[in-house]
Amino acid sequence: MSGSQRASREYVPAEDTFLLADAAKLESGRAALDMGTGSGYLAKVLQERFETVVATDIDLGVLRGQTYPARMRVCCHGASALRGPFDLAVCNPPYLATEAVSDRSTDGGPGGVPVPASMIRTAAPLLRPGGRLLFVSSSLSDYGSLIRLCSQLGAEASVALRKKLFFEELVVVRAVAG
Repeated sequence: MSGSQRASREYVPAEDTFLLADAAKLESGRAALDMGTGSGYLAKVLQERFETVVATDIDLGVLRGQTYPARMRVCCHGASALRGPFDLAVCNPPYLATEAVSDRSTDGGPGGVPVPASMIRTAAPLLRPGGRLLFVSSSLSDYGSLIRLCSQLGAEASVALRKKLFFEELVVVRAVAG
């Protein structure tokens, strides 16, 4: 089945989501964006710290079936249908290093870079000066390329949190817009 024919499935929060939530709980402001919201767990966390939270996902079925329904949901890739400004954008993108993107919920493409990079590119212009972007990646992916991309887009980026798992290390990158 192609991605457009594939039945929507429920996204269950896992270690990467919880690590990103830990980082998001340290942030606050007026407006936040949760890209690739999946279950809506991160949007729920953000709603406790931000006045306005917009949750996006590329799969309308996922948005309709959220376990933690976000109040403001938009079906689009990353932030492609939105205008800012946002104080914070969070993203738990598909970051697995794969030859091709056959499962758009997990596959990040070669080096685990193309899919997260495209989401970062949609969000970066929507951050107000000093706005932050948080995203998850893995030691099995080339997250250094994503950090360099943030720099190219005018944001200062570094690893904010790390969590060792059995076979990989998860990282949360925090980028601050200039």
